[in-house]
Amino acid sequence: MPSLDISCDDLVVADPAYVAERLGQHTLWREWWPDLTLTPYERRGLEGVRWTVTGAAIGTAEWWLEPVRDGVVVHWYLRVDPQRRTSPRGLLKLQESYVNRYREHLWRFKDEVEHGRAAGERRPGWEPAIVSGVGTGALHPDREPARQNTSRQRRGESMAEQTTSTIIVNATPKAIMAVIADFEEYPEWADSMRETEVLSTDEAGRPKQVRFKVDAGAISDEYTLDYVWSRNEVTWTLVQAKMVKGMDGAYVLLDLGDEGTEVTYRLAVDVAIPMIGMLKRKAEKVIIDTALKGLKKRVESLVP
Repeated sequence: MPSLDISCDDLVVADPAYVAERLGQHTLWREWWPDLTLTPYERRGLEGVRWTVTGAAIGTAEWWLEPVRDGVVVHWYLRVDPQRRTSPRGLLKLQESYVNRYREHLWRFKDEVEHGRAAGERRPGWEPAIVSGVGTGALHPDREPARQNTSRQRRGESMAEQTTSTIIVNATPKAIMAVIADFEEYPEWADSMRETEVLSTDEAGRPKQVRFKVDAGAISDEYTLDYVWSRNEVTWTLVQAKMVKGMDGAYVLLDLGDEGTEVTYRLAVDVAIPMIGMLKRKAEKVIIDTALKGLKKRVESLVP
């Protein structure tokens, strides 16, 4: 097993073919990794590239694309051993530097291709960024297709209009995302949350599927959500539930510098029992406002 085994996953809301074309440029990777020599040994078109790695480290590298909603998740792997003998502490610093370097370049690319897009905004000619369900898309060669919930809507069919609310939190986006991702602690600060359980994680160790037991008045249920994480945005869709038929949502963070972070919560819920649209919007509004106030209180109580 290599001493450095790195994986990163980031959602880019852009045409997968365009992302594949841009990331397939070998000059780009030479620019990103000047101390590594990447030699392609398997080009897989829209699905990505695999390399052998020499130079400052020896091993393999890979990126592959997984179409999700109206964008694509870029999966990056670097599995190498440094050429120089390195202490455990040195390995941790080296891993951190590789991750930071990759994220700096990838997020700059993401900002470029998503320029001008508001969170959740429809990409021209496609479905909204947040929809009920995910297409099969391109699958990694070594992974089996994820089981699809047959009750979900077909790809491209948006749920009803979402309810949105925003709050300012006196903390950095990183601190806020850490609290959002700590699902085990939700019952401690989220009023409607009764139980939570992380069922699986992604390759970066972030929660992928999470089971919730919620009592939010008009909307109470036990359900499982599937999460996709990006730099300052996390989105989710429903996997299964008892009463809820659909649930699309997102936390979107905007760094305001010294003023804190603007946190936007978007939510659309589709319930199995008949409910007047106005009442459903009201129920969503209660859930969102309660969650944002609880999140703000929790995060700010943890900030030194």
